[in-house]
Amino acid sequence: MPVAEVVTVRRGTAISAVYGTVRIEPAFVVRVRAQNDGFLRLAEAFSAGRGAIGNSVEKGQLLATIADEETSRDLKQARGDLQAAIDRAAVPLPSSELLKAAEDNLQRLEKVVGSGNVPAVEYQKAKSEANRLRGAVESERIERDRNLNSLRETTKKLEAQMKNSEVRAPIDGVLTNVQTIDGELVSDGNELFTVSSHKNYVRGEVNEEDVGEVKPRMKAKVQLYAYRTKTFTAHVSSVQPAADPTTQRYTVVLEMEEPPDNLMTGMTGEMNIITGTHKNALLVPTRALLVDQALVVKGGIVHSRTVGVGFRTLDFAEVTSGLTEGSRVIVSDQDKFHPGEAVRQRMVNSPPPPKEP
Repeated sequence: MPVAEVVTVRRGTAISAVYGTVRIEPAFVVRVRAQNDGFLRLAEAFSAGRGAIGNSVEKGQLLATIADEETSRDLKQARGDLQAAIDRAAVPLPSSELLKAAEDNLQRLEKVVGSGNVPAVEYQKAKSEANRLRGAVESERIERDRNLNSLRETTKKLEAQMKNSEVRAPIDGVLTNVQTIDGELVSDGNELFTVSSHKNYVRGEVNEEDVGEVKPRMKAKVQLYAYRTKTFTAHVSSVQPAADPTTQRYTVVLEMEEPPDNLMTGMTGEMNIITGTHKNALLVPTRALLVDQALVVKGGIVHSRTVGVGFRTLDFAEVTSGLTEGSRVIVSDQDKFHPGEAVRQRMVNSPPPPKEP
């Protein structure tokens, strides 16, 4: 006599759920690009190149420098010229001593010209010379200041260029990609690194035929492959309005209520978004159904039943008609059994009916 594996129809909470896949994604991703041309030198902390992926970085931390020897030489020269100009500015102007002497002479002549001991023409010559030297001193001062300002601007410009050669982390986060090698010649605009935020979110994807049922604030059950024995509770935060043009799947953003401490970018898993529940419903394992047909064993004889099906998940289906509580249904190898056939029964374990989410 053949042996049929059977499961008892029980009551529980029937769940309507939309299935999807999930992936843990960073909240922010910043691509770091070169701002000038030159040979790249990785900072010591990241000298391992791609081996440094996963390292934490702080905002402003040096990732690399882009060696520009010409700018470095020009900056050194400009700083030297600027310092020399500053030193010269602390020294009296070349014509200032001559002007002081001319002004002293003019004052002396002013005191004696009235007595007639000094011709008036001599006094006028001294006055003209003093005025000429005043103009010369002012011209020297203007030229000195112009040269000093020009050197300052040149130095600032070169310092800015050198600062651009320092590649620094734009945010606190994790280094998630290195797209260059130490010593490589890079050009302005080349993507060098990717830095992702520490904060993550759950990105789910559902099929086009299911997305219409998904609404914000719906509860969801998430299982990550890294935590096979745990199921996490989440809720839908938002549904993005456009599908992926390649897969035609829609993105659903989820928020986990109690995420694990070491939730990491790139983790993947599955989700069920709860779209409806029926309490105290008759439940049968979904694998016991062949579309809307089930094989029932009663008094050791196989009987065929047409089953009305309500909510359905991968594990359980809601029975609306055709079966009663306590009925024993065959859950495997249904093609080997026929109505009216005598069989022996073997009860098998089935997952517990779902609880109300």
